Amino acid sequence: MRHFEHFRVGGTYELGTTRLTSEDIMDYARAWDPMPFHLDPEAAARSPFGGLVASGWHTGAVVMGQFVRALLADSACQGSYGMDEVRFLRPVRPGDELRGRATVEEAAPHPRRPDTGTIRFVVEADNQQGEPVYRMRTRLLFGRAETSGTRHEDAVARR
Repeated sequence: MRHFEHFRVGGTYELGTTRLTSEDIMDYARAWDPMPFHLDPEAAARSPFGGLVASGWHTGAVVMGQFVRALLADSACQGSYGMDEVRFLRPVRPGDELRGRATVEEAAPHPRRPDTGTIRFVVEADNQQGEPVYRMRTRLLFGRAETSGTRHEDAVARR
């Protein structure tokens, strides 16, 4: 399990690859972002995009899933303060493969909770051509493995 101490500023983590199909894009759009250029290939062809494109929120959800599965699920993550930046950098089209990565931008002990630290990540995704399609900055809380010379697990067990 990864704790606060396991993340170093500048460390980069590969999050995996996810390929989006037309069906994926339209299914997400039907439920969450029913704009015509996400839902209807004919309407999308007449749009400024010239074809079907994924919702930026769909792209973000895919990359967040990669982030959780590859890095956060087996960690001492205690939640997030939210996102400081979200950018949809390039349209994502059917057949695109999103390759995610997360880089530690900042890491600091929590100012009031000695058993916790905060980490700011830049989470990005490129398509199969290596073109950037998505970026977010987020700050997360992580439990510390050691607090004042005591293993974090031992401190938790004594509570």
